[in-house]
Amino acid sequence: MWDRIVVFLAFLAHHIDAARLTPRANTIGPSQHALRADNSNWMAEDASILRDMTLGEVVLPGTHDAGAYALTSKLMPGSRFPTPWEAAAIAIAEDLGIGVDRVITPWALTQSLDVLAQLEFGYRYIDLRAGWNGTAWCAHHAEVGVPIADILNDIATFMRTHPGEVVVVQTSHLDGFPNATRVDELSAEVTKTLGEYVAGPEWARGKAFGDVTIGEMVDSGRRLAVVFGDGDYESFGGASKTTWPPEVLHNAYADADDPTAVMKYVRDKIVEYNNSSGEAAPPGTMSKISWILTAQTKTVVGMFEPGARPRSLRELTERSRPAFGALAEEVVQSGCRAGNIMSVDFGGGAGDYATRAVR
Repeated sequence: MWDRIVVFLAFLAHHIDAARLTPRANTIGPSQHALRADNSNWMAEDASILRDMTLGEVVLPGTHDAGAYALTSKLMPGSRFPTPWEAAAIAIAEDLGIGVDRVITPWALTQSLDVLAQLEFGYRYIDLRAGWNGTAWCAHHAEVGVPIADILNDIATFMRTHPGEVVVVQTSHLDGFPNATRVDELSAEVTKTLGEYVAGPEWARGKAFGDVTIGEMVDSGRRLAVVFGDGDYESFGGASKTTWPPEVLHNAYADADDPTAVMKYVRDKIVEYNNSSGEAAPPGTMSKISWILTAQTKTVVGMFEPGARPRSLRELTERSRPAFGALAEEVVQSGCRAGNIMSVDFGGGAGDYATRAVR
């Protein structure tokens, strides 16, 4: 469904062996339509193409760590923290006698727009990291961010004002040592704010996650698929009826900040996805490829060294856009799909690679 998807395919490599990329079944080739100035209703406007397609047949643009557009100076507690790069950042800050946030925040911010703006820009997958900060559920990425309630309200506003759009939200990384009661409260908050739009397993009546069609979701008003947890909390309270378990999404993630290495990894995953007969993403599931660079210790340490080194994740991402974009365009021209969900950092805004659309 490359037809008129807003995406951003600027996250891949600049050389691709197109002969090895065999389009999967149900692939729709690149559209000849002109790019839109407004992508907020692109699914409704292309309903004639999309309505009979399933979630497993579409390609949705998405934002990685969507809530990390504003962060506080408070470190996120949890068993996964600090990561090696965060530990290095803490040590650097101590050596220099500066606030830890001055080192961590530049590498922890992943977006520049709030979630409502991301959705209005055209993104249809939201990667929502929810952490318990000791008093409330908040977005996080190394540091504590905005309240989860704010993001849920953004999603609800978008669903209410754009009745023809379908969105997938993954609530995961439930860090901060929350107990089962706190996790149940988070699930209840999701249901309270978004419940009228949620298309969960009970609504699907036996259909697998990836087998639900866009038309079914839009016609019923259940246009929001919520995936809950990352393996730690697969079922609790009424969540098993209203939200999907994490296993319905299969994520490919390079965990590197070297653009060449990340582009090679993503390219190999695209080849695997297009040439496989379902092994990469079993029937009824969706395949997500994360087109992102992740801070590593060496790069964080290097931000204080002389020379033209990247000083933030955004700067590193910006430097990589041209090369990623070139491969993206070649992928589109080959008539292939880069998974079902393509997750990126810094989605939206003037000059964003999302405007170099795959339509």
